[in-house]
Amino acid sequence: MLFWYIYRLPLLETAIGIVLIGPIWGLMMGLLAKASPKAVRALNAVLALIALAGIVYITVLRPDGSKHEVILMPLQSFAEAKEQREMYRELLMNVLLFVPLGLTLPFALMPAGKAAPRFALFAALIALALSVAIEAVQYAFALGRCETDDVLSNVVGAAFGASACLIYCLLSKHRHE
Repeated sequence: MLFWYIYRLPLLETAIGIVLIGPIWGLMMGLLAKASPKAVRALNAVLALIALAGIVYITVLRPDGSKHEVILMPLQSFAEAKEQREMYRELLMNVLLFVPLGLTLPFALMPAGKAAPRFALFAALIALALSVAIEAVQYAFALGRCETDDVLSNVVGAAFGASACLIYCLLSKHRHE
């Protein structure tokens, strides 16, 4: 339900929210880590599982009734968006879909009290593998449109989310100096 509410928001508001949520989450995790580093990991592990379940539900378990297509040309959606403006919204929603996983996964993987930027990169790589797997499942079971632009958008979303980890790491490093 929340995803569909967001889907109806103006594109500019949605894009600004996507860009700002990473730094805000990183600051919040920095504050929480002062009180309880283990709480940061536990909270994010639960939220990462919820994000993963949401991704699987939206992309695989909920049929959308669209026709079965395979589009392997990167950035084809941008070419289509020139004719069909709604494609911009679909691209942005594919970015948004993976932001929560990118926000939470690095913190769930990071040992309590440790700050390392490599967990942001690792989260982006997991998002890449997950997105490719989802597109393969969509292709194999004819679950709609299978395209490389979805993978690109998903990884961009995870990277925006993972920026929270980078902010957190910068704050942790600054605190220890």
